[in-house]
Amino acid sequence: MARPSLHLLCSSKLCNQMNKKTQNIVVHNFLRCNGIANMIIKKNSFLNYKRNYFTAIYNNVQEKKNILKDMDNLYDNILTSNWNDSVHLVLNISIWEGELVEIEEKIKPYESDEEIMKKKKELNELFDVLFILEDLRDHINELLEQSSRSVGIAGTHLLSSFKIQNEDEHINFLKNRYEQLLITYPAYKYQINLVLGKGLALLRQKFAFEWDHMHEFFF
Repeated sequence: MARPSLHLLCSSKLCNQMNKKTQNIVVHNFLRCNGIANMIIKKNSFLNYKRNYFTAIYNNVQEKKNILKDMDNLYDNILTSNWNDSVHLVLNISIWEGELVEIEEKIKPYESDEEIMKKKKELNELFDVLFILEDLRDHINELLEQSSRSVGIAGTHLLSSFKIQNEDEHINFLKNRYEQLLITYPAYKYQINLVLGKGLALLRQKFAFEWDHMHEFFF
């Protein structure tokens, strides 16, 4: 059997060395690329996390602005309406109450936010004054209606109803409530005068009584 030549043996060894060197280079490059890929993935993950973080902050700020805007719109809408118009209030109070319920649901995550809680307190106070004056206005309207019914048709006592026997108690109650409301809710003096003040002025056309603020209403 012929022996392989020295040239072939050298060539074979050289090829083996080159193959090992190539394998090492390939493995090294693979590991290097894999490391770079991992770094890119980690960097992208960090950037995504950072982007999501600032997006969440932005959305939170925008949501707070929207809630405050809704609260301001509801407050202004109620404050500028005619509180002495019974039909207007009957048609709108249920809508306002529904909007208030929606706002109360939205502000639950912001219970520690002073700005939102301050605005919510003002909104609740506005509703309190509104409902109090609504009841007092109805009280005055019933007194006025019954005083007209008690004298019958055109004052002829035809088909007349009963006469109010304790009108002084009703009038004193309303006068006291007027003073109390001015002290408790001074910011809503205009609304108090619009409903209760003018209501008492109208009562002075039916009943004779003295009132400290009577000349403010030209009656």
